[in-house]
Amino acid sequence: MTRGQAGRRDPALACGSDAVAWRLRGHLYRKIRESGVVPGRAGLRKELGVEAVEVDRALRFLADAHVLALDQAGEVWMAHPFSAVPTPYRVETPVGDYWANCAWDAIAIPLILGTDGRTPTVCPHSGVRFDLTNVGRRVGPEGSVVRLPVPARDFWDDIGFT
Repeated sequence: MTRGQAGRRDPALACGSDAVAWRLRGHLYRKIRESGVVPGRAGLRKELGVEAVEVDRALRFLADAHVLALDQAGEVWMAHPFSAVPTPYRVETPVGDYWANCAWDAIAIPLILGTDGRTPTVCPHSGVRFDLTNVGRRVGPEGSVVRLPVPARDFWDDIGFT
């Protein structure tokens, strides 16, 4: 998707499918919170009791709205800030463990869940292992820096790299 396409909507999604999309979104995030796993299309279809084409349209609608990102097979790859695939950012919380897409998302997950979190990771610059923490809504270790290599306005040009 190129810049500017996000606001364009598929006419097939204009009626009825928006409701399915937002219902799917709520269900998706509840499942992630409960299990730490991003459900697949088949599971979403079965759990929501809708046809595969409705799930696919709803996922495309949510992807176009930048709520989530799909992989090449149309499965959920990122349900921001959660990742459907393993990354160097495994967030450990009292609620459960979750994959984050990046350090920024690893900070966001405990905040969204209303809990503390710890993410054992490696500094991409120095290679030093450390724990990125979020305790009492304070990020540590003190002095930590999250580098965003792409300006925010360009995130969706290549969300996987960002």
